[in-house]
Amino acid sequence: MFTLSTAPKLQLTTLPNGIRVVTQQIQGMQSAAVGIRIDSSTRNEEPETGGASHFIEHLLFKGTPSRDADRITDEFNSIGARANAYTSQEEVFYYAVSLASIIPATFDILADMFVNSWLPGDEVEKERGVVLQEILMNQDNPGRFIYNQFHQGFWQGHPLGTPILGTAETIGNISRERLMEHKLRNYLSNATIVSVAGNVEHDEVVEQAARLLAELPTGTPKGKKPSEGYRVAVGQNVHYQRTMEQTHFYMGYPLPPAGNEHRHKLAVLNQILGSGMNSRLFREVRERRGLAYTVYSMMSSYTDSAGLMIYAGTGPERAQEAVDVCHGEVLRFCDEKVSEEMLAAAKEQIRCARLMALDDCETQVRRISNTTSLLGAPEPIELSLEAISAVTAEEVQEVAGLLFQGVVPRVESVGPGEGPGLPR
Repeated sequence: MFTLSTAPKLQLTTLPNGIRVVTQQIQGMQSAAVGIRIDSSTRNEEPETGGASHFIEHLLFKGTPSRDADRITDEFNSIGARANAYTSQEEVFYYAVSLASIIPATFDILADMFVNSWLPGDEVEKERGVVLQEILMNQDNPGRFIYNQFHQGFWQGHPLGTPILGTAETIGNISRERLMEHKLRNYLSNATIVSVAGNVEHDEVVEQAARLLAELPTGTPKGKKPSEGYRVAVGQNVHYQRTMEQTHFYMGYPLPPAGNEHRHKLAVLNQILGSGMNSRLFREVRERRGLAYTVYSMMSSYTDSAGLMIYAGTGPERAQEAVDVCHGEVLRFCDEKVSEEMLAAAKEQIRCARLMALDDCETQVRRISNTTSLLGAPEPIELSLEAISAVTAEEVQEVAGLLFQGVVPRVESVGPGEGPGLPR
């Protein structure tokens, strides 16, 4: 049973050069995960270097002065570690999962890549082709295509609206020298977070981080900011005509940025709206009306902006109905309080999901890194669960009225015909 005495031990240390080291110690786990996050991504790119952050993410695995690409892969493999990375709108995150006892060796390889990768010229050219294929793959996949298009449209005029992968033109033209220049200008100590989750000792991680990352240049990357008074682009709809069987769409509503005072109420609202088989969207759109196989809602939160997004894939002849029904379910929160039974079930779903996630060190290493960046410190799970437990039905209705009443969402779709319009 989860109690305060059994809660994971969270610790945060800031090194003299500004690197933050956060650990979550979970006794008894065999596995552990180590991550290095750089708070620099698409909002730190120039127009002609769009996609550089993601391109560099690929290239960090391709060689350092002491390890070539094959040796990096072989060393991870020889100690049973699994390494990966991802790029989002605001960060690039490199991580590896291994036995807890192997974390020092795993961290050593990861840190060498992060600090010393020199982006070999021949690897740049090979990986350029890989990234170009990734761009084409995203174009061919309707779900990924419309997600990317919606994100760019919703945040048009904002650095968050820059495509993570870049374009075929920018990736095709960017040189190794520009990539290296981008890395040296952005991979800086004050924007770096080291996170480790599992059965590990904080002080040992701090000592290793200080030693392995000592050569990281100091400073903070310069990121772009939106214009004063910026607003996301709602009340618009765009359709991309394509010969296919279904229409896929996203619709979105503006939210306050990450770390806002309403975040726990919104987590409960989102759970009720579109998370799982008991959600309102699942029951109304799929079970009662048979409009879609897949329908859900999600929140995308960033340092200075956020959005609630709804996705569904449906037949083109019923796409407008699906948009109307989804919007109606959002507005229901403004017009009526959720029942106490539904509220309690949503809270329990969140509680159980977060506690079960403690068994997944990969999920936890991302979580503590993310909350450290967005909130300024890692968020103890017991405090977040207490906040979720305290949410009332009145608060859910109040925050819905504050954020959604009178708002016309943005709708973007891909599929045959003219596509759906704004909700009626």
